[in-house]
This record gives sequence, C-alpha cells and structure tokens, in this order.
Amino acid sequence: MKRIERDIREQFRITDRNVAIDEKRKEESLSFLQKEFSKKKAGILHSRKKILLRQFWYMDKSMFGIHIVFCILSLAFIVFLHEYAGNGNLSVIEEEDIILTATIVSCILGVISILGIVHVFYAGIAELSESCYFNVRQMVAFRMFLSGIISLTILTIDILFIGMRWKMNLLRVGLYIFVPFLITECFCLMIVLSEAGRKNIYPLVAAGIFSVAVNGFLAVWQELYRMTALFVWGIAFVIGLLLFAVQMNMLFRGIEKGEILCTN
Repeated sequence: MKRIERDIREQFRITDRNVAIDEKRKEESLSFLQKEFSKKKAGILHSRKKILLRQFWYMDKSMFGIHIVFCILSLAFIVFLHEYAGNGNLSVIEEEDIILTATIVSCILGVISILGIVHVFYAGIAELSESCYFNVRQMVAFRMFLSGIISLTILTIDILFIGMRWKMNLLRVGLYIFVPFLITECFCLMIVLSEAGRKNIYPLVAAGIFSVAVNGFLAVWQELYRMTALFVWGIAFVIGLLLFAVQMNMLFRGIEKGEILCTN
C-alpha cells in the first residue's frame, strides 16, 4: 500500500515539473488576493459556549422531546403504582414486581438514549453536515452529553424513590436498574456500528425490543436478585461500562476517519 502511495506521489511530482508557471501572473494574482483580503474583516471565532449554544439551537430536538416525555411518564407510573397500591386499590406490589417494572423502564430508556445520540445519521445528510457548518463528531458528543444528563437524572430519581418506598438497599436497586440500561445501550450501539444499523432505524428498534424482552424475562427469575448474586451484578456493571466506552470510542474514531460518514 505504501509503495502505491509513493508511486502516486512521484507521478504528481513528474506532472508538476511539466507545468509551466507564469511568474508575472502569479505575482499579480497574489497581489490581487492580498488587496481583496485587506478589505474584508476577519471572522470572529466563537467560544466553545457559543458553539454549543448554536448546536443546541439548530439541531433536531424531537428525540430529546421524546426522551424527556418518556422520563416523566415512567417516573409518574412508578409513583402511581406506589400510591395506588398504598390506598388498597391493588394487591400489594412486591419487590419482584417493581424490579420487573424498573427493568423494562430502564431498557426502554436505553434505547431512546441511543436514538437521541445517533439520530443525526438517520437523516441521511451526515456527510453534508460534516462538509458544511456542523461537525458531526461534535454533534454526536453534544447529543451524548445531553442524553446522558437526562438518563442519569431520571434513573437516579427512580433508584432513590424505589429504594426508599420499597425499603430496598440503594446499591442493589442501582445495579438492578443500571445494568439493564447499560446492556441495552451496548446492544444498540453494536447495531449502530454496523453499516445497516446506520442506514435504517428499524434494526436499532428491533434490537431495543429484543433487549427489553430478554431483560424482562431475566427479571422474572428471583434467584438472580438475591443478595448472593450482588457480586455478579457488580461485575456485569463494570463490564457494561467498559464495553460502552470502547464502543463510543469506535464510533468517534469512525466519524473522525470518515468511515462512518461515507456509509450514508
């Protein structure tokens, strides 16, 4: 490969030597450009704060709207379950029931979070965005930042509410909620890293539904939620974090090299 590149460079050098340059016209063109440039004011570089504000102002906010609405509805549903059962209108909601509910909610939230991050690819104009005003890598990072804030905020509220209302250890509740969330995000990112997953939203949605179904099925197994299995949940959480970090690094590197953009 390097040999081919050297041969191509050599061909360019040979071609350049055969091109006759008119020095007089070269000087005239340079002088003209300098005069024109001196008439124009230099552009003002925007601060990082202004760049972020512009990104937020011009980006498509529909997915973040869906994200926030789902967070509010999910939290309201958990509060409703507690209050409605407390009034004697339902049979007592056991620990296993709220774990199953929280698992499904966290999985759906994981799917929506990834959709919010990679929504820029499904418009089919990522290459145009990169070549014009926006920086796609920066857009994805900014979307990831906003999505992370929204998701972590609602998950933390869920953990605190469930832990206090159902008298459960907060560490246990945190692992039971965060592990399905991370597993779903990693599974969806695996789809996004494939060419087919970036061209069409349906594989990502299908992957999300599959993850919700699998995690919901596992939530029924009470043996997985004993104190003796807490160490396993801790290992799963660490592995999920590491895998998520690796996948995001692959995504950013692919965008930077142009490998991902060229698939649109």
